[in-house]
Amino acid sequence: MLNPSHVDFVRGIVADVRRGVTDAVVVARGVELLGELIEGDERPAERYRRENAEALREMSARGNSRAAARQVARLFSSDLNTQQTLAQRFRGLRRTRK
Repeated sequence: MLNPSHVDFVRGIVADVRRGVTDAVVVARGVELLGELIEGDERPAERYRRENAEALREMSARGNSRAAARQVARLFSSDLNTQQTLAQRFRGLRRTRK
């Protein structure tokens, strides 16, 4: 089954080629569109809201403690630096939601 977003993606590239757009521009637009296709069209603010809501639910299930924020951050990322950043954000959320 054809995904309409995939069809639009390919049609956009074909249209650029037919218009005689330079190769570099076609590649840049293709990469940009492919990134949107892979990541979805969710904006960062929407993603943060979704992550925050999930984190609050998980933290309340784990006891709503300072350690719960670190445990939930581990679920979201395997990168230690990202885990620390997420844990700080989640602890701040926990404080403001009390």
